[in-house]
Amino acid sequence: MARQQELLAMPLIPAFPEHADLADIDAFLASDAGADWIAKLAEAVPHTRYWRDRSDCWSLKQLNGLAAKIIDAYYEGRDVGCAMEAEFPPAKFGDTWYYEIARPLRDQLDTAGIGDADGEMRDAIRSAWEDAAADRDDSGVADLFASHDRCELLFRFSTEQWLDDSLIHSRKPWPEALALSVTRNLQFALSNLGYTVTEFRKRSQNQHLATEYLKRSARRRRAPIVTWDQLNELIDNACSTSFLFCLYAIVPIPDLIGLDLSKPVTFEKCWVASLDPINGTFHDVEANGPVTVGPEDGRFLSGGHLRWSPENICGLHTPYYHGSVRNMEVVT
Repeated sequence: MARQQELLAMPLIPAFPEHADLADIDAFLASDAGADWIAKLAEAVPHTRYWRDRSDCWSLKQLNGLAAKIIDAYYEGRDVGCAMEAEFPPAKFGDTWYYEIARPLRDQLDTAGIGDADGEMRDAIRSAWEDAAADRDDSGVADLFASHDRCELLFRFSTEQWLDDSLIHSRKPWPEALALSVTRNLQFALSNLGYTVTEFRKRSQNQHLATEYLKRSARRRRAPIVTWDQLNELIDNACSTSFLFCLYAIVPIPDLIGLDLSKPVTFEKCWVASLDPINGTFHDVEANGPVTVGPEDGRFLSGGHLRWSPENICGLHTPYYHGSVRNMEVVT
């Protein structure tokens, strides 16, 4: 009974063509009959590089790492698909061959009275099968993930390449709106939050002279996405004398994979946060609605870019921060 179950579990290896001369295996495989047989073998025993059942439970840390690879590839002008495959390698052809083809093929050769003690014939067949199976496999690394596979996605309001150069600083040993240094970083972040430096000075009573030349034509990038009380809360609870402002949401990996970061991106639901990416502090408030950002507004990053992601810092209840992102449709 066990032997019968084993035989039933074996894949169906197509029979060799009648009168086929397998003594010269290379000539056989190069013939029309050989090509047809290989095609049948690849159809009977396909190889799939990626399939959904592989991902039973990706951790947030793993998906943050993948998100970082995707974002880095975009900013560095590299192929996103290759970057993803480096993080999640495809299933190996060798596994399919050894577990599904090698033994029944050997048995079939033995039954046909064809000797292949050195394995050269099987090696030639394997090479031809791999090529044919690869041509039939249209799976990709994106097939591993569904909407419940999520990563921490942030958008920092700074276009500086390095995080160290993006920070806003307090003149006191604690963060306070009254004590913030008035810099281009602060001006840029405020305009993206919906405030001007003039409004900020008036509300906070911050009268410090600007430490560097400010852009005179800077205007609000959008209507305020947080109230003044919320902005003040973000600053007071930054828990660090240097921080930056960002958007934050935990979004499906398929959303990120499908984004074109060179076009406007809309966070359908997100939080505005003050983040110290160097020392690991994070405080958030919910944005007052969807927020659309463009490449000129800052840069994307994920929890995988940070030594401590927001979830690491705060032990967040992650479902609360679930959101989604999409490219905004531009109406012409």
